[in-house]
Amino acid sequence: MKLTLPKILSAVLFLAIGLTAGIAVGTKLQTEEKGEILGINHIAIVTEDFEKSASYYRDTLGFPLAIEFKDQDGNPAWSYFQVSKSTFIELVPASASRPAGLEHFGLETSGTESLLDHLREMGLDVNGPRVSSLTGIHIGTTKDLDGVNIEFIGAVPGSVHRKAIDDWDLK
Repeated sequence: MKLTLPKILSAVLFLAIGLTAGIAVGTKLQTEEKGEILGINHIAIVTEDFEKSASYYRDTLGFPLAIEFKDQDGNPAWSYFQVSKSTFIELVPASASRPAGLEHFGLETSGTESLLDHLREMGLDVNGPRVSSLTGIHIGTTKDLDGVNIEFIGAVPGSVHRKAIDDWDLK
């Protein structure tokens, strides 16, 4: 076979495309296998007056309502107000078993299961992962050194969190 400039350029082009695709796929798989924290996803606040707090975050601060769930009686169970593309304020009504105040903060993750396994290997007491039947997210929990609850969430495709994040650009 005679090597001509077009054949050499074609071979180099196919090699470059193959290497680029391989690196991209390998990097994605490595990230998913390793698991990592991508950033703060939400802060959950338990509030005495849910409607007043919802109005404050929605109307005063201008954060749109992105996710809302109601209980069997039609009362708010919890709502997410979208601060930015992937950052939310979660409001939860106070109850006898759930006093007002900061309840937890949520960290968005990739490779949630691997991340939780890694945290366990480091000696943390971690629950999960599980898939939320309500939202479709992959979730695990732990507490920090001061007892603050932390959620690790994978806003996977098909989850309500991923839909809110993806829809942000459409607003």
